Amino acid sequence: MTVPPLFLGLDVDGAGHHPAAAALSGLSAAGLVSGTRLARTVRHAEHAGLTFASFADALLPTIPGDTTSARLEAVTRAAFVSRTTTAIGLVPQVPTTYPEPFHVAAQLAALDLAASGRGGWLAAVTPGDAAPAAYGRAAVADLDREARDVVQVVRDLWDSWEDDAVIRDVATGRYVDRDRIHRVDFTGATFSVVGPLITPRPPQGQLVVLARAGDVDPAGRDAEALVDVRLVGGADVAGARAAAADARTGPGAAPLAAVEVEVVLDADGRTARDRLAELDGGSPWVAGAPLRHVGDTAGLVALLTGLAADPAVAGVRLLPAVLDVDLPVLAHEVLPALRAARLTAAPRSGATLRDHLGLRRPANRFAGTARRTA
Repeated sequence: MTVPPLFLGLDVDGAGHHPAAAALSGLSAAGLVSGTRLARTVRHAEHAGLTFASFADALLPTIPGDTTSARLEAVTRAAFVSRTTTAIGLVPQVPTTYPEPFHVAAQLAALDLAASGRGGWLAAVTPGDAAPAAYGRAAVADLDREARDVVQVVRDLWDSWEDDAVIRDVATGRYVDRDRIHRVDFTGATFSVVGPLITPRPPQGQLVVLARAGDVDPAGRDAEALVDVRLVGGADVAGARAAAADARTGPGAAPLAAVEVEVVLDADGRTARDRLAELDGGSPWVAGAPLRHVGDTAGLVALLTGLAADPAVAGVRLLPAVLDVDLPVLAHEVLPALRAARLTAAPRSGATLRDHLGLRRPANRFAGTARRTA
């Protein structure tokens, strides 16, 4: 049986996924949010053949009071590099909990337009007590319900303009066909949305929606699949493969599952274990949901090969400990080995992120229905 290509994502946030990456990299706070550095990193990932880059986000610093944990808003960063890249997918993390869903839908639709169909959305829940105060909102009691409501409303808003709603008829002075623009009226526990989006339907119809296991979970036996790619982890490869299989079964199951893998590689003449020990001396990297590989490139290739052999695993999102150290090793040793084994394929210029993931372009849910007048 032919194994379909494994898609590979890379998180490009800050100096790396390890909490001590910024401090040990010697980068200043300004250097960490430099547009020049970000563009260089994402181009490096594109040239290496990675399918998409993801951009982590949080309203508050990950380390309170530490300027090296500061970041710029994720959609802004993704939009910035949309004009310096041609093939790689761009997937910013945007919370489902406190930002206004209407603005989320418009920002992401604009990103997909700027990137010519390469946009995605990592939908994330925001727990804790500090975020609502920063947004000037009351705390959301039911985070799961809020996440489902927000993702559903954003998807509805993306469909509020049919594909042929924009006509640009100079002779008649008509820019849009009003009969192909539809109202989305929603009232939930914490927010309401009225009317159509102010942005035409994205090039992909719907951006690719990713979410970690436990976020944006379906509810009810007839739940609609709100997530395209479910991100899972595990204590070992067997656990990750089982989690991927679970993510693709049951009500509201995601069409695709991808395994998150934290990576520390042998590099610069040092072993991965020595590098990790030094990093942990600055701030321990607590093991979480993702798999973790600490070792040489051959071991990582073997791990990814084992994941690719499982039909439940469609892809992997790599979380490098230190971007400037681990990304060059991934680009020069890991990606070429996977391509030589025909386990992965580089993204193509002119194709959409949905194309690269093998996801069809969805039909507009309002197409053919009567226009809802104001």
